[in-house]
Amino acid sequence: MTRRRFSGVLAGLGAASPGFKADDSPAIVVLTAIAGARLPQTLAVAISSPETLRDGVWEVRTYRGAAPGFASQLADVFPRVGIRPLLSGTNAAGLTYLIPFASLTDRDRAWTAVNADPRWTSARTQFQSYHFGLYRSA
Repeated sequence: MTRRRFSGVLAGLGAASPGFKADDSPAIVVLTAIAGARLPQTLAVAISSPETLRDGVWEVRTYRGAAPGFASQLADVFPRVGIRPLLSGTNAAGLTYLIPFASLTDRDRAWTAVNADPRWTSARTQFQSYHFGLYRSA
């Protein structure tokens, strides 16, 4: 995914966030990459509650070519393993999430639990590929 396309996906997520209203004055929070392939070095996220992006590690994960019911399957799996995306959105490129973690250790634990979940095991065939990047607030 090119940087421009990826940035466009994330830029569109603010409007999809629950509680984000058109009359809110969003603040811009800059996240800096700590790991990931072919993703922007920094992300500027417009959000009405900037304090939510200040701590921990942030993962941006995009599932490309996701089947129509894939998002609902993730919605069943994610809460059971402690993954609670702050933002999510869909477009032609796929399904994108901005996921907070308190630490890299917490992230590793959560994704280990996801990979052991039977519902996830059956859902893995419903997307073509995924990309992710890890970020911290600047």
